[in-house]
Amino acid sequence: MIESVKLVFYTFGSALGIGAVYQIRREYLFYAGLGGALARIVFLLVKSCTAESFIYNFFAAMAAALYAECMAVITKNPSTMFLYPSIIPLTPGRAFYFTVIGVILKNVDYINEYLTTCVHSLVGMGLGFAVISVVMHYQRKHRRLQKQRKMEAAQ
Repeated sequence: MIESVKLVFYTFGSALGIGAVYQIRREYLFYAGLGGALARIVFLLVKSCTAESFIYNFFAAMAAALYAECMAVITKNPSTMFLYPSIIPLTPGRAFYFTVIGVILKNVDYINEYLTTCVHSLVGMGLGFAVISVVMHYQRKHRRLQKQRKMEAAQ
């Protein structure tokens, strides 16, 4: 439990640092870090329920994307400003590292184990972003149509 709390704080700090590297304005840096911490919390909660890397990365990416979309609406900024710092701590660096080591050492067992984990994690993250992006796109489209219908009815 203590390790999980530490990991959430470390993720908050790394997302904050990544936000600074991307030159996010100072008043939004905290929110960028908060997005990373939220994504890590969802990651850890779902990971405690399943060992499948696709699933816990999928839900963590959905949480990060939804948070980024909500913050974009609230702050009237692009969602990528909050999304990138939130997801970079989730990238499967360890799996990618050991996949490359397996390729260098020609160790087929390493390649099979870690490449599969790496691909599952990245596909889960990509699909998580896509689901939220599509849902938000159609929600915005629906709202525009409602406003348009109200304006037409008023005329």
